[in-house]
Amino acid sequence: MKPERTPMSRRPKPPPKPKTAERIIERDPVEVYCRIRPPENLNQEECVTAVDSRTVKLTPPLSSFAFRNGHAKEHQYKFRHVFNSDSSQKDVFDYVAKPLVSDVLRGKNGLLFAYGVTGSGKTHTMQGSPQDGGIVPRTLDVVFNSINEYQTKRRIFKPDGMNGFDAQCESDAFNERRRIDATPLNPRTPKTPRYRRDTSGSQDSSQRIPDTSRIECIDEDNVFSIFVAYIEIYNNYIYDLLEDLSDAGPSGRLQTKILREDAQHNMYVHGCTEVEVKNPDDALEVLYKGQRRRKIAYTRLNCESSRSHSIFTIRVVQAPLDAQGEEVVTDKSSIMVSQLSLVDLAGSERNNRTKAVGDRIKEAGNINNSLMTLRTCIEVLRENQMMGSSKKVPYRDSKVTHYFKNYFDGEGKVKMVVCVNPKADDYDETLPVMKFAELASEVQVQRSVQPARQDPGLLPGRRRANQLFKEVRRRLEEEGENVKNLEVDLTPIYTLAPAWPAVSYTAETRDDVIMKLKAYLQKRIHNREKLQTELKGKILTMHTNVVEMEKENLIMKKEIMSLRSLYDDAMTKVRTLESMLLNAESVNESLQRKFTDYNNLVDECNAVREERDLAKSHGHLEKQRMKARLKSKLEIEKEKLKNDMQTKLCEQKSKMYHSQVRALQEIFLDDNQTPKNIRVPSTSDSDLHQSRQGPHSSIKGSTSDPKLNISQAFLTPDLRGPAVSNQRHRRSRSQGADMWLDHRPGQGDILPTAGGGSQVVLQDVEILKQRDPLAVPVSKRSSDGTPKVDATTVQERCAGGIMGYGTPSHYVPSKRTKL
Repeated sequence: MKPERTPMSRRPKPPPKPKTAERIIERDPVEVYCRIRPPENLNQEECVTAVDSRTVKLTPPLSSFAFRNGHAKEHQYKFRHVFNSDSSQKDVFDYVAKPLVSDVLRGKNGLLFAYGVTGSGKTHTMQGSPQDGGIVPRTLDVVFNSINEYQTKRRIFKPDGMNGFDAQCESDAFNERRRIDATPLNPRTPKTPRYRRDTSGSQDSSQRIPDTSRIECIDEDNVFSIFVAYIEIYNNYIYDLLEDLSDAGPSGRLQTKILREDAQHNMYVHGCTEVEVKNPDDALEVLYKGQRRRKIAYTRLNCESSRSHSIFTIRVVQAPLDAQGEEVVTDKSSIMVSQLSLVDLAGSERNNRTKAVGDRIKEAGNINNSLMTLRTCIEVLRENQMMGSSKKVPYRDSKVTHYFKNYFDGEGKVKMVVCVNPKADDYDETLPVMKFAELASEVQVQRSVQPARQDPGLLPGRRRANQLFKEVRRRLEEEGENVKNLEVDLTPIYTLAPAWPAVSYTAETRDDVIMKLKAYLQKRIHNREKLQTELKGKILTMHTNVVEMEKENLIMKKEIMSLRSLYDDAMTKVRTLESMLLNAESVNESLQRKFTDYNNLVDECNAVREERDLAKSHGHLEKQRMKARLKSKLEIEKEKLKNDMQTKLCEQKSKMYHSQVRALQEIFLDDNQTPKNIRVPSTSDSDLHQSRQGPHSSIKGSTSDPKLNISQAFLTPDLRGPAVSNQRHRRSRSQGADMWLDHRPGQGDILPTAGGGSQVVLQDVEILKQRDPLAVPVSKRSSDGTPKVDATTVQERCAGGIMGYGTPSHYVPSKRTKL
């Protein structure tokens, strides 16, 4: 089951609006002119001829591509006007550019193109020669001839950087002029551009023939100022030819510029240099400066071929004078700016004819692309107008079309001069140029409407009245009159009628006087009624204005009260901040003093530390020297002590040897045994060596225990002489033993110690050992069957053999007797 829906109430349709009369938009076609270049020689074959003042006939030559393909036929093209090869520069200017000059002085914009192939005379049409100037110098001459009496002083108008201008009073302008004059000029000179044109002849102003014509009907109550700009579009990049090279960056080359849109949706070059000029010579000097920086190069078709699109813009800034006719009205809404752009397009070319290589090929490609974009925009505009379509016009595909899109949208009048070279070799390049010109002439551009300005309510002719008053005042001063209190008042004076007619009459003239008086009174009454009506309207307007002013006054009072409270709060904060600032300053001063004292103390400490480090380093050096001296001295003393000790050791050994030998001799004498093979050696080294090589020299002492070396001590003979028997000894025999043991006092040396004392070193120590008599002696045999005898047994046996006691092999002394 579907839910029930609430029926929607339909709103009644609004009544149809009454049809209003549609606004008729007036359009003007793009005016296209044709100029035929004079032939280089009279015998050359020509493909372009002028049929009449508006028609051109194009005939294909035998060498043309169309003739070879079988499509050769004559073409005729219509133009606004055709200038044949005999036309002068003056004719071209008067017919094409002078109306644009008149429009720009009246506040309207204008655009003039010079279009054609390479070498067709575009640059000559725009620039001309010193003796016969082209469109650009003649335009400057006519502009300054027309406004020469109405120009302002410098710096009254100045660019605001956003495609507009600001006005300032005479005093501010004077101060700015003084500041600029006092600023030193930049000594850096501009670098020579890569492609240089020889303009030495064109810069010679003495050879130039100016144009003396002028535009009439200029608003004499306005003041004018002229600004010029010169840019080029090279490889689809915009460059300012008047840019100061000191601001061009470290490379010293011109910097690229960008396009922007102002508040009125007009395109302009951001950061472009606009120079204020006051006469044609100044303007031409700026023009020649930019021409020296233009990109031109040699090609096979033109020795000075333009490689970029150049745009010379003349901007006219005008503003009305005040009520007295002296000062400029500085209100920005009263300033009117108009401009005339003179464009010299680079010529289209084909590489198979120019034989271009390297950069020339890239330049030619960019030139052809931009011209193709211009043609595409014209075609789309024509299709939109004729078919009623709304296709998007590709203005942004090229900098040229993007910059001038406002002109095609109705911001000014557009004109084009198509320059043609009649030479038969240029037929294939001239044919698409003619087709494009025919296409452009069919495009309708909305007629530009002069922007409505706010009427300042000033009387016309106030400048002239002010000039007349100044002239009268000057003459009165010359005559000696007092003119200090003489002031001019240009405000209007209202009267009801002229002076009263004569009222005296006679009988014959009474009727005529009455009729004149009646007519006078009627006129007076009519003027009075008119003035009363105007007065009522002005009273109502005044009352309305007063009411509005009262409302604004109340609002302003409230705003003033709120602002006053805000101001009081702000002043309170300011005073608080000032007191805090004073406290902070005092604290800062004290901290600064402390910081200064601390720095001084740090400096002193650093100085003391440096002195201490210096002394320390000096003492360290002295200590090192002392250490080296003591070390050398220690080494000497150590060596000396070593030698002394070695000497004493040798002496002690000699003493020990002699004592041992004497002891042995005494023992042998006591037993009535005379050793046959023992002799007292001499103290010489040879005798000592011979005694050591005796039969007992093979017995070695123990190296692990010095107590076991007694046998060696007994074997060591005394080197000092024969042994002396010692009578102080006795013998004893142990229980159960048959061998007697001699007991005699020991011998020793008293040696000084390192601590200053003495020590006794015994020389004759007997070591006694005891072995269990019941133990079975273990005789170890070697691998060859002989019993092994250790070193101790050998030592004991040798000792017993030397002493002559015949001690059995199984006997070991039970104890050690210390003597």
